[in-house]
Amino acid sequence: VVPVQAGKANWCFIGKFGFGVGQSTYQIRIKEDLGHLKSGSSFLLEPYLDEHWPTAEAVEDVCDRKRHAKKTKWLELGERRGTWGNWMYGRVSQTVRPHVWYFAVSNCNGTALPATTIDVEFHAWQESGSHFSVESSWALPGSALAILLFAGFLLDFMRRSYRFWQRTGSLHTVIWTLAVVVTSQFVAQCLHIGHLVMFAQNGSGSPGLEVFAEILLVISHMTQSALIFFIALGYTLTKSTLGDLRIIVPVCSVAALVHVWLVLFDKMQHEDANRFTEHEGAKGWMFLFVRLALYGCFLAAARNTSRMGGLKLQAFMGKFQVAASLYFLAYPVMFVVVPVFAAYLRKPIMEVGLSVAQACSNVWLASLFLDRGAYFEASSLSMSPLPGGKSPATFFKSEASRARDAS
Repeated sequence: VVPVQAGKANWCFIGKFGFGVGQSTYQIRIKEDLGHLKSGSSFLLEPYLDEHWPTAEAVEDVCDRKRHAKKTKWLELGERRGTWGNWMYGRVSQTVRPHVWYFAVSNCNGTALPATTIDVEFHAWQESGSHFSVESSWALPGSALAILLFAGFLLDFMRRSYRFWQRTGSLHTVIWTLAVVVTSQFVAQCLHIGHLVMFAQNGSGSPGLEVFAEILLVISHMTQSALIFFIALGYTLTKSTLGDLRIIVPVCSVAALVHVWLVLFDKMQHEDANRFTEHEGAKGWMFLFVRLALYGCFLAAARNTSRMGGLKLQAFMGKFQVAASLYFLAYPVMFVVVPVFAAYLRKPIMEVGLSVAQACSNVWLASLFLDRGAYFEASSLSMSPLPGGKSPATFFKSEASRARDAS
């Protein structure tokens, strides 16, 4: 949906698409539902090459920007109110490298227009017939590979969790929490690949699946961050139960809800000409702020917990801080580094980098909780009850009973 301002000069960016090397095609049409414009009213379509787009954007007189456009063509509204105009077809031929093309519509024929909105339907195809913009051409095969690797990790996680349960008779809350996190991530990945499969077929995908997948991901990431933060505060190390740490749970819940709101708000915004990843703009800056704030709180908590324990706990906390720092700083590093690259490379670098960081974090936490290593020896996991307990509640009930007996 493109806003049309009242006046004699109208110009608006409507979208962009990365075309690869070869002969690519696109088609576009418009309509106006409010009935404020005359039937058959026309707008000029202005395609811009990425090399010329900054120059065109810098021109103050919007009606002069078309001098930098390539192969302008006219788009007409339908003959009746709320009906689509005829399709306009175009071709893009590139022989050296991929380019991002920017599309805008304008009306500078001297006729004053009322304020309204027009709907734009745009489809583009690479020479191969793919609907994916060049920066997303890797998305479907990459996601398919990721989901296969994730399925292998989940099977291994289930096997190791079962063996842990056989040894100890129960699974600790941290293991249950990690299980929920990785399962949520796997479901989100399945929803995302479902959206990509539909996009490959119709060029639009399923916005509902995409939004739900992203919401699941941000909630799982916040839950995982909270889990690491609770351990840094001493949970399972100097405290066998949450106790007074429960006050932090509502804070983490509010942070997760803020992330969900940012995802929904971001999806409702019009496409930005200078944005190439899902982590730019207000949403990206807010994610960056929250991640750095969590990291600062994590460092303070980890150092305080380290001072409270002996040499074994201090040695573990040193390694724990290094590994958790890599997790918390992955997003800020990618956020700063990715804009240095060419526009059509930013999205794959950002998405692959964050996915690798998340996968490494999952593997690290699974090994931390399920192996008999330094964390197992230093934490309350090594005090799990004898066989017979079936849930996390069993462990805490036993701990409480021992505390009452000791008193």
